[in-house]
This record gives sequence, C-alpha cells and structure tokens, in this order.
Amino acid sequence: MTTATATRRRKTTGTTLDRSALLRALTTVGAAVQKTGGKPILQNVLLHDGMLTATDLELRIDCDIDYHDEPLVLPHSRLLAILRESKHPEVTLLPSGSSCTVKVGRSEWKLPTEDAGEFPVWEPEATTPMPVLPVDQFARAVRSVAYACDAESSRYALGAVLFEVSRDRGQCYVVASDGRRLSVATMPLPVSRDVDDANLLVPQRAMVAIQSIAASHEKDGSGIDFTSTKSEIVAKFKGERVFARLVEGRFPRWRDVFPDRDAHKFIVIGETLASATRAAAIVTTEQSKGVLYSFGKEVLTLTARSSEHGESSVEFDVVESGGISSVKLDPHFVSDVLRAFATLDGEPTVTIEAAGPGDAVVFLYGEDAEYRSVIMPLATE
Repeated sequence: MTTATATRRRKTTGTTLDRSALLRALTTVGAAVQKTGGKPILQNVLLHDGMLTATDLELRIDCDIDYHDEPLVLPHSRLLAILRESKHPEVTLLPSGSSCTVKVGRSEWKLPTEDAGEFPVWEPEATTPMPVLPVDQFARAVRSVAYACDAESSRYALGAVLFEVSRDRGQCYVVASDGRRLSVATMPLPVSRDVDDANLLVPQRAMVAIQSIAASHEKDGSGIDFTSTKSEIVAKFKGERVFARLVEGRFPRWRDVFPDRDAHKFIVIGETLASATRAAAIVTTEQSKGVLYSFGKEVLTLTARSSEHGESSVEFDVVESGGISSVKLDPHFVSDVLRAFATLDGEPTVTIEAAGPGDAVVFLYGEDAEYRSVIMPLATE
C-alpha cells in the first residue's frame, strides 16, 4: 500500500457546483467520516482531482464530483447541514487562506479549512481481481446477513462479514455470525472474470457502506468491481469507490453450523410469524426472554412467561407442516431474521427447519433457499 497526501492548495477564484450533486456526494461519503476523537482533520472531507473523499484511516470512500480546482478540505457535518437547509441549485466555494466562503443563493457561510497536504489518502498496491457482482444481488445479500455481526465481541472476526469466493462451488457467500446465530447469503459466481478463491473478513461498517452504495445503483443494473490485497478490499462503482481495511482473525467454520439431520419443515407467512413473535415476547424480560415455539400439524403456538409480567400464548395457522416439534428461541433473534428477510421483497413465506428442543433452528428464504439463518436454541425449563 502506498500512502500519500494531497498537494497543497493555492489561491483560487472559486468553484461553482451543482448543489444536489455535492449533497449526494457528502451523504455517500459520510460513513467514512470520523465522528469523534482521533485526528480532527478526519472529520473533514477533501475535494480534489474530480472527487470528494472521506476517510477515518480504516474506511475510505471516494465520490466523483465536478471539482477540478486546488485541493480543499472542509468540515463534513457543517457543509452537509448547509446544503440540506439550502434550496438554491448551485453552491459556490471561495477559499481564502485558512477559510472558505460557501455561497448558496443569497446566503453564505465562512467555514474553517484544513491543510490539504495533511489529509491522508492512499492507493492499494498489487490488487487481485475478484468477481464483478450485480449491485442488486449484492445489496440483498448484505441486507440479509449484516445484522448478525457482533461488533462488541472480543473476537474481532465476529464483528466482520465474511466475503467468500468459491470457484469449485461456483458461488459467492456473504456470512455473518455473533456466535449464537449465523446468517448466510449465496450468489452465483459470474464467469465473466477468472478469479481465485478468497476468504475476506470485511468490517461490518464497511460492508454496510458498500451495500448502501450498491442499493443506490439498483435501478441502473450496474455491477460492483471488487479487487483486494492481503489487507484491503476495494469496491468500485459507477462514480464511487470504497476502500476498507480487512479484519484479521479466524471466522467460524460456518458450513459446520448448519446441521446435517432429519428435521421437520414448516412453511409460515413471514409477516404473521413476526407479529406473533412480538406479541408473545411482550411478557418476557432479559432474565426470562425465551419464547417457546410449538409446531403442530396445522398451527404454530408461541408461549412465554416471566414472574414479573405474566404469561402469553399466541397461535396462528401454518401454510404447511412437516410434523410436530418445539423449541425455545430468543424472540429478538427471530425478529431480526424476519426483518432482514422482509427487506428482500420476495415471497411472503419462510421455511423453518426444526428437529427438537435442543437443536438449532434453520430459517430459509428465497426460491432456492439462497438466504439462510441458524439460531441456537435456549435451554428449556
């Protein structure tokens, strides 16, 4: 990796930009702006070489913008607030010494600037090609798994999303786990580029930032051009680029988490199960947080109890039943899975595989079950 700094800014006559374009760019790079602590300059953005850049040294986002004057460093939060509150179609930036006048219509603000030569930018060296993935598939995949990370865990790998490429299987996988649950999304590996197997641990925050940009491109049907080094991943879009440091560590052997067993399969309406889960959990507490899911031949009954708040029993019809089974689960985990599936705008039904009180429960979604989640059971009394 090579590290460099932007060239020093000289006197300029100012630049006029499209306000909405600059506002979109500031919003896009916001995920990479350092919020508090660290180097104060990282709470700023850099306008340079036809792009807007933000970085906190772990994540960097570039967004193309029609700026070709001398490099200019401005406070992100204040510039963003100015553009949000202003409606005039153009904004003019007039740097002068250690400040910059921002003019929007008949209003203007004088903001402090930082030395552009101190703003850190870098370019990864010797990148390895990875797949070019459709933006819609990737956005859906990350939405379906990112909630399962555990950013507070002492095991740094659990605060990351695994991005796995398997040539033999012809698949790409996006996987997240906090040790008590695991979620995985599967995408077909495009054949347009010859790539090697890869197992990259991408910080959850960086993966969500890439997903957010991907979602903004879903209507144009473009792709994400991924490359990587031993320590970084790079995602290139039409007009944006994301650079993220990878996490070091060992991710769980996630395929082993999915149990190989004979299990009962049940099909339910996802929205109905979500509502029933919330209803049954009303009486739960942190100490008595489990909900018992009792699958019958025609109905699913959810029961819960706590000494402080009483008891609940919620029942609804299942679409299809594969037998009789019961298991106690954390309702918050179930709600997280169903909320993630609901963002995928697909079929209303969810398939559940359950074997018994002590066995993990698998939730499957999609025509080919390309979205899967495992939740470990709670002990029954």
